[in-house]
Amino acid sequence: MDLAQIERLIAERGVEVVKAGGADMDGVFRGKRLLAQPFLEGCRGAGFPQCDVIFGWDIQEQLIDGLALGSAATGFADILMQPDLATFRLVPWEAGAAAVVCDYAHEDGRPLEVSPRQVLRRVIERARAAGYEPRMAVELELRLFREDQESLRAKGYTDLRPLNPGLNCYSIHHASIDEDLVGRIRRLMIDYDVPVEGYNREHGEGMYELNVHYADALTAADHAMLYKSGSKEIAAQAGVVPTFMAKYSDQMDGCSGHLHQSLWSPDAERNLFFDAGAPHQASDLMRSYVAGALATLPEFLLLYAPNVNSYKRFVPGSWAPTTLTWGFENRTAALRAISASEGGCRIENRTPGADVNAYLGLAASLAGGLYGIERGLEPPPPVEGDAYRLGEAPGLPRSLPEAVERFAASEVAREYFGAEFVEHYAAMRRWEAEVHRRAVTDWERRRYFEQV
Repeated sequence: MDLAQIERLIAERGVEVVKAGGADMDGVFRGKRLLAQPFLEGCRGAGFPQCDVIFGWDIQEQLIDGLALGSAATGFADILMQPDLATFRLVPWEAGAAAVVCDYAHEDGRPLEVSPRQVLRRVIERARAAGYEPRMAVELELRLFREDQESLRAKGYTDLRPLNPGLNCYSIHHASIDEDLVGRIRRLMIDYDVPVEGYNREHGEGMYELNVHYADALTAADHAMLYKSGSKEIAAQAGVVPTFMAKYSDQMDGCSGHLHQSLWSPDAERNLFFDAGAPHQASDLMRSYVAGALATLPEFLLLYAPNVNSYKRFVPGSWAPTTLTWGFENRTAALRAISASEGGCRIENRTPGADVNAYLGLAASLAGGLYGIERGLEPPPPVEGDAYRLGEAPGLPRSLPEAVERFAASEVAREYFGAEFVEHYAAMRRWEAEVHRRAVTDWERRRYFEQV
């Protein structure tokens, strides 16, 4: 839509407030609720002022010293939110509300290089310059609990009541029991222009997976952010809280955030990963993409697994990968190749958890694939059978501190994402690791309190 169409829609549908914002470094949808007329006025100008602190604090809004953006050193200056009008949409679960995704810029109009949406744009532009149109989707799992913000804190985030007890993975009748809530999320997401195409019970209490139809890479990341934020709003109306934590409990499987990806011709008519005459119908381009994605995975893991908790998923036999492997229709490998048909031919990166910032995860996947294509890399042989049992296969970095240092030292990351982003993001994740290092946990009290 252009601005004139948006203005008519606002008048016709009685829109009173527009949620204008974008992804912070953790992928959280942050911004402002603007009244309709000031929103329209701002769209005609340079955009909307926003304190740069959203790029300078951690996920609990604790300030991080020493950053070049979003810290006291910059005086917590304003940056600009510039609405991407193509993303304007009505909010079907909130009367009189609309939403729009923004890009971030300096006050002189220059793009904000550390913004996750800008990082993904940068890699997309590189792909398009090479003649490729990326098509992607983010597959998110979540756990739903019959709690609210007060009960979570009163219980210390433990002993929570799941939406539905028992494992019940793929159970049709158990999923139907939850249709009043999960079906409502599905219907409202579709009305919100986030095209859910299916969902199912997953392997855990109150655990679901909702699948969103693929789109161009930027739209796919927008969909993931809007779905995460919107599902929390919808669930709250029913007295339910979702979590997208990578690993809620060491007794349960984690929540994944699988990234599906393919490269198409510039007119988006032909899937360049598909070759009917090739083994497994996988083109040479697809194989080079796989090779690059695997080669860069240790350096880029920080973008797939950004939190201390992310690394608790990487356990053998847990549906999360532990080795730098790929295979056709193999869910034990880091990369699963799916190539039965031209329309569905793609790579599924199974490394990220549901805590992934979709913009950064998709940027890492696409950059890795381009790295392999640009250098003509060949992948190792695809694995068959259980990749967890391949003792000779290289493993993934095992902790957040290790992943931070691999990323910070990566010249490939600087080439594809820009040095400014790499330095800023590495500093933020070092902070996250240090905060965890200082924390005294319940596990430590249970283990050491009486016996030492």
